[in-house]
Amino acid sequence: MTDSDKKHSFREEFEAHLESPIPILSRLRNLIFGKESPDTYTQISFYLGIIIWTIFLVWTILGYVVLTNTDWIEQEKGLDVHSLIEQRGEILGFAGTDFQKNLITFYNIALIAWTGIFIGLVLQWRKKVYFIYFIWAGGSIYLLSMWFLLGISYWYDDTTTFDKIAFFLLIGHSSLYYYFLNKESQGEKTNFFGIEEDFE
Repeated sequence: MTDSDKKHSFREEFEAHLESPIPILSRLRNLIFGKESPDTYTQISFYLGIIIWTIFLVWTILGYVVLTNTDWIEQEKGLDVHSLIEQRGEILGFAGTDFQKNLITFYNIALIAWTGIFIGLVLQWRKKVYFIYFIWAGGSIYLLSMWFLLGISYWYDDTTTFDKIAFFLLIGHSSLYYYFLNKESQGEKTNFFGIEEDFE
């Protein structure tokens, strides 16, 4: 094959890559998650975590968009969002626009916290024992920022039972998975119910 043929072949392959996003997405996926899939239990744990992560991330983004576009919503829908937020804030013990400001700050912090949790989930997929620190840190930042900025009453009254169960399920199950992964990394055989003794 001549140099001209090689250049022509390379150009065709490169143009084919540019025409389709699939090779780029495939490489990005391999870069983030690696080329090999982990065991079934790790995959189930990851998918459970990613479903909960997606739910919370979507709600956080939606809440942030609504709070930062209240004027537009009022113009388009005729809904006095400012008054509704202030009324809820007064019930929770806030004055004026403090509640809305704290909500926006909370959503900004929540986006950072859930980004950290996503990093933890990726590390969990790759079976890195230190994944749990990202999940614990992200979960703690999310919960503590809610309590300090919005109050315990907000967490108790304004978050649904589903949200509470889903959040603690993510933290609890990730901690359980960490226990098994830590044992495995120490050379002990594990199953879902505990340690298997190797009698061979």
